[in-house]
Amino acid sequence: MSVAPLFKLLADPALATRSGRRRAAKLAGVTRRLLAAAAGAALMFAPLVATAQTAEPYTATASDSPFAGVPHPAYSTLQTQSNANGNQPPASSVITPTPWTPEPITPIDIDQLPATLTPGVDPNLRVANLAEETVAPENQMAPEAASELPPGARAGVFQKIYFTGTWLPRMSDEPDTLGMGDIEAGVVLGFPFFRRDTPLLVTPHFGTHLLENAAALDIPSTLYDASVDFRHLRKFGDGPWAMDVGVGVGYYSDFEQSYSNATRVTGRGIGVYEATPGKKWIFGVAYLNRAGATVLPIAGLIIEPAEMPRTRLDLVFPRPRFSWQTAASTPEDERWFYIGGEFGGGIWSITRPSDQEIDTISYSDIRVVVGFERKILNGLATRFETGYVFARELDYQSATPDVSLDDTMMARVGVTY
Repeated sequence: MSVAPLFKLLADPALATRSGRRRAAKLAGVTRRLLAAAAGAALMFAPLVATAQTAEPYTATASDSPFAGVPHPAYSTLQTQSNANGNQPPASSVITPTPWTPEPITPIDIDQLPATLTPGVDPNLRVANLAEETVAPENQMAPEAASELPPGARAGVFQKIYFTGTWLPRMSDEPDTLGMGDIEAGVVLGFPFFRRDTPLLVTPHFGTHLLENAAALDIPSTLYDASVDFRHLRKFGDGPWAMDVGVGVGYYSDFEQSYSNATRVTGRGIGVYEATPGKKWIFGVAYLNRAGATVLPIAGLIIEPAEMPRTRLDLVFPRPRFSWQTAASTPEDERWFYIGGEFGGGIWSITRPSDQEIDTISYSDIRVVVGFERKILNGLATRFETGYVFARELDYQSATPDVSLDDTMMARVGVTY
């Protein structure tokens, strides 16, 4: 509405009155129409409401149902109750169920149960509260934590201690014979090398060598070894490769004088490839730091054949061996017989008895050994060996001629804990 007509309406009271009457008449007409529509809707839905209030409870009438017309026994005695006015409420409002009567339980006489289980019955099942042993379900058994230690290793720093005694008797009175008695002892300590399953083994070792007929060969009657060996074992993930490396530092002499060349370093590096279960290839090198055999190759194959259980074949130079377990062996108490070979010897700085001159001698031999070893898990292990020793050589660093020694026998006893 424009401004001029508005001022005209306000200025003329009669005009304003007539406009209000027209609006009131329109509002009354709309109200009458709404009331008429509401009354029509009420008349339309009234029959439906009445039907809903008086309809009987729903009953399935499907003729194709297999249960049509079959009363359920649980509802066969349903009753309805009337209220105070005598009016009966709908059938679904109050339900009186049929009382439940428990079936009698037949007692079981434990003394009359069969001595053996019925075929097809799970042997892990037990009678409640009467079993001497119980077996928990697998889903309630906590899995054992996988050990991070290598097989056969002890928890803690101490791993084992060992004592070995070896005797090579003098077989004749000839000047080129030499008898030897060796007493050796050591302790193996294990330290985690970043992880517990890749340990660093530290082995302090001490040995004494008692020589028979030493004067005829112009060498001391007693020689000594004092060394520390460092060894690291590692398997590369879940693959077939592993390694065994070590280095040793020792002092080898007769302890008569201070020798600058008595301190010697030895070492080894070995690679292991497990081609298939029960078959391992070995290759590497050993640094012995001795005259005539400074470096030795290490190569061969270790086989544990499935066709011959409880046997092991080490075709490894310089220590081949064939081993087999006895029938009395158990996983906690292994008993092995073996036959094999090994390369023996050593090197020492000495003072020659004849002229008190400093010299270095190197001894080497080859041994064929037959032995028996008993290994008790985390307990005492013992071994007994006998063999034949040949290709014996005694070399001097000085101008003294080298000596080829007579063959001899060998006996050895070892104890490890």
